[in-house]
This record gives sequence, C-alpha cells and structure tokens, in this order.
Amino acid sequence: MQIGTYQEGIGMTPAPVIRWRGGPGAGKSSALIDYVRAEAGTGATIGDIVALTFSRSQAADLARRLHAAVFPAANVPAVRGLCTTIHACALRQCLAAGLIENPRVQVIQPGDRRAAPIYQDFMGRHGLAFDPAIGFEGDDDDQTRSDLPIGNQVIALAAYLTATRRPPAAWREAAAALGLSVPGHAWPIEDLLCAWATYKRDRAFYEHEDYVRLALDHDLPPPAPILFIDEYQDVSPAQDALIRQWISHPDTRRVYVAGDADQSIYGFRGCDPALFLDLAAEDRGATGPESRPVSHRCPVEIMAIAETILSRPATVSPCDRPGQVHHVRPTTAAGLAAQVEETIRYARTLPGNRQPVFILSRYRRAAGNLAHALAAAGIPCTSIKPSRVRFWTATRIGRDRGHLEPTTISPWTLKRAIAHALAGSDIDQIPTTEAEAVILSTLTDQRRAAALTDLRIRAKRGPIRLGDVYALVGARGDQIFDALNLRPWIVAQIRACLARERQRGYEITPDMVKIDTIHASKGLESSIVLLHTGYLRGRLPALADPDRLAEERRVYFVGATRAADALLLLDYGDGPTCPILAGVVA
Repeated sequence: MQIGTYQEGIGMTPAPVIRWRGGPGAGKSSALIDYVRAEAGTGATIGDIVALTFSRSQAADLARRLHAAVFPAANVPAVRGLCTTIHACALRQCLAAGLIENPRVQVIQPGDRRAAPIYQDFMGRHGLAFDPAIGFEGDDDDQTRSDLPIGNQVIALAAYLTATRRPPAAWREAAAALGLSVPGHAWPIEDLLCAWATYKRDRAFYEHEDYVRLALDHDLPPPAPILFIDEYQDVSPAQDALIRQWISHPDTRRVYVAGDADQSIYGFRGCDPALFLDLAAEDRGATGPESRPVSHRCPVEIMAIAETILSRPATVSPCDRPGQVHHVRPTTAAGLAAQVEETIRYARTLPGNRQPVFILSRYRRAAGNLAHALAAAGIPCTSIKPSRVRFWTATRIGRDRGHLEPTTISPWTLKRAIAHALAGSDIDQIPTTEAEAVILSTLTDQRRAAALTDLRIRAKRGPIRLGDVYALVGARGDQIFDALNLRPWIVAQIRACLARERQRGYEITPDMVKIDTIHASKGLESSIVLLHTGYLRGRLPALADPDRLAEERRVYFVGATRAADALLLLDYGDGPTCPILAGVVA
C-alpha cells in the first residue's frame, strides 16, 4: 500500500488526509490496519502513531488486531496505548498540557457513584430534582429521556450543547434533538445551564465533552504525528473540530480516516455524516458506484433489502452468498417464542454460525417488551449491553416487591438445578453453584447460613449429590417449586422454560438470544437478525423532516446489515409499523 516516503512533516499546510469509505462488513478497520502496517514499513514506530475510535471496546479490539498483524514483537501495553477513544485522547492531551491535574477527582460523569455528591450539591443549590444513578445511554429513545428528572435533563442539555458547540440559548433545539420534555415555562433553563458551566469551571470539574472543548480552546497539539481515526461518521461536531485542528497542526504528518456516512446514527449527539464527507481528503475504498468494496458479511438478498431501506445504493457490494429475508408476524408471546426457536434451529444448521441470534428494536422500551414476552414464554435471553435484560441473569430473592432481599441468584442456574432435580436420583451429582442457588432461593436467615456452611464442607469432601440438597432444603423434585422464595412470575418463567425444553429436546442458553436496540448492535454481526418493525406513534410526525427521515433510514439500514445469513422483519406488539419498513418485503 503506497503512502509515500516517511519523513519529518513540518510546515503550516494541512497534513494529507486519506479517507477510506466502505459500508457494513467492507473491512474499514482492516484497511486502517493495512495503513498502519505500511507506515511501520517505512520507519514509523509505535510512538509515531495513535489510532482513535468511537468506544473503548472498539479501541481494545483494534489494539488486539494491531498487535497480531503489525507489532507482534511489541509489548501488549504499548500497543494498547496507541489505541484509544477520541474522548480519552483529548483527556491525555489536557493532562500533558497541565490543564487537568487529577482526572480521578476532576473528571465527572452522570451515573458515576463517586461524582454523585457533586451533582447533588449543584442540584440542591438550585432546587432541582435529580437521580444520581442515571447516566447517559447510547440510544436515541425519548420514551426514557422524557421521564428524566429536571436536573438530569439540564445535565443532558449541557453535554449536548458542548458537543455540538452551541450556546445555552440554543437549549430548545437541543431538547428537541434529545427528545427531552424540558419544562421551560417552569424553570429558567438557560440560566441553569450557565450556572452549571460556572459551577464546574470554579471547581475545575470536567465532563467528557468539556475536555474536548478544553483541548480545542487551548489549541493542544496532536497526540502523535500520524493519526488513524476509525468510525469517523460517529464523531460529534466538537470532536470533528479537534481533529481538523490536529490536521492543520505543523506536527502532523498524515491522517487516515475510515467510516461510512450511511451508518451515521447518532444525530441525538449532534453527529452528522457531512462531517465525514466534507473533509478535504483523498478518497479510497468506495470512490464511486463501480468501485465499492465487497462486504464479507452481507449477502445479496439482505443487501437488497438494506438498500431499499436506505433508499439508495450502499457504499459496499454484497458477498456472493444469496442470504434470506422473510417477514414474520407472530401474534402472541407463544408464537414469538416458537419463531425464535425456529430461528435457533436454523442457526444451528449454518456452517460456522455466529450466534447469538439478535432481536433488534428501534427503541429500548420495545426491546424490553420483547424480552419480557420471551422470558415469560420460557425462552432465555439477555441483552447486548450488559444488565439491560436481567430476567435470566440476576434476580433478588423475595416473594413480592415489598420484601426483596439484597441477595440475588441467577434464575438460569436455578433452572438447571431444578432440571437436575426433576430428572435425577438422590445419588446423581449436581454442581455446587446449582446447589447454592437452590439453598439461597428456598431457605432464609439462619437455616440458609447453616445450609451453605454445610454445603461447603461437603464440597471439600467430594461431589455434591441431589440427596445432599434434598436433605438441606427439605424438598425434593417438583416440591422445590413450592418452596421457592421468589416472585411468582420468576417461578412461572422457570416452569415455562423447563416445559419448552422438554418439548424441543435441547437447551437454549440465555446468551443465545440477544435482545437490544439497533444502536447497541452497531459494529456487531449475527447469523440471523430479527428486526422489529414497531415504531413510536409520537415520533411519526417527525419523519416529515427530511433530515430526520434520512437518519431513520440509516438506523434501520444498520439494523438490517447486522445479519450475515438471514434477516427477519418482525411484526409484534400493538405499536405502529415504521413507515420506512412498510412494504419492504411481502
């Protein structure tokens, strides 16, 4: 890959920028890795390079790949150090310049327990209701944002305005973009925003967007002479301004950016695909209709539907597999469960299938409803983002909401224990974790503590057997259900799961079905995706705005192109169908 001769690039002209464009599965990150390899081949060292991306997980994955492909002899921490997020990079530069001295004290963010007293102090001074446990999620879901306490809404507005480089007077536009129901008639929002900025400045506190602004305001130098920026379509206006400032800095030699304007889906953060497309750069990858890279993921039929959703050709060509697209319309939770079971049966036949199956929804509340329906019907499931769907991962002990204990158990582990109890005899072995789940969920107080102690003593002597558990809890086989100190819906969920397992003859583990939002799935893939067609009724009028409609097309395009083998458009629930998906497939 030709990049020119490695040399000290000094001067006042902007550094050359190479922009690699490509759609889902086109190999954007692989292209950047090739450019890093080429730079290393002409003499660049790890210290000459910084690779920036959107999230910490993406940065960690990029570091792993660079270590394997480009710097195998380097120590792992050194390679990890050259891969970071744009926010973290801005913070590093502020630390190096002495603008921030102690990030553990000075850097705060909503939802961080350590920072909660800081937020609560400000809110108390201004009489604002505030929930310190609420952070910022990466989803565009105004059904959840509209319920935020007024203090949390002020913090969200401040972050958005900083990221988009707008003044406090633009708070109404920010509220509309975020889907906030800000009671401007009852609160002096602009004054509160100015007061929050002053409060932070006087005490040297910085939220994430603040140190991007700080790096911009102080014209801080680039973190390395050669910059690589992945997922550029996801940068905010402030991040874009900082990168452009680095491009123009005399210390910068070359800049490589990769992205796909069709996957720009963070408009609620101020992101705009034009920021990526407007860079003065030499284009590589998809430079025209006849020069689109081939997707390693998306087959012909799926890409055809995805381009119909997008309403134009994508910046990638499909691979040579045909793929499948179907429209499914279960009307009951049982029907939805049967559809998921059929999907998993098909996934098990695919060579090298990429489980889990994804069930993706535009909005988090709809994803929660789908997860609840499946869990109640006996289909275990979890979420892409940890802890969003907890029906099968953790639940508090207690028969009703008013008497819940802090102690939690895994319903899935308990389900397995009961399955062993129903099918086995007294001499059959049972894993210690399953025995503990039975004891925790059936006994209380001193009886529980004594039984757990007894169990641990027995486990040191040899395997735990079902007879040991029966002796400790005083119930056997099906009797365990009646002894469970759990809410009735959890017991019913476990019963339904066991019944479905007996019927189909194999287990579906919670990690085989992931239910979450389209935004949570970005950057991931699965053999099979069920793309929920439901939409928020209150958001339908906004589709009359061409910019809003264009972004919604991009969101569903991202959802559809997570599928590597089969895409199922899923009608389920009472909400309206998104007009973008209506009639896409018969």
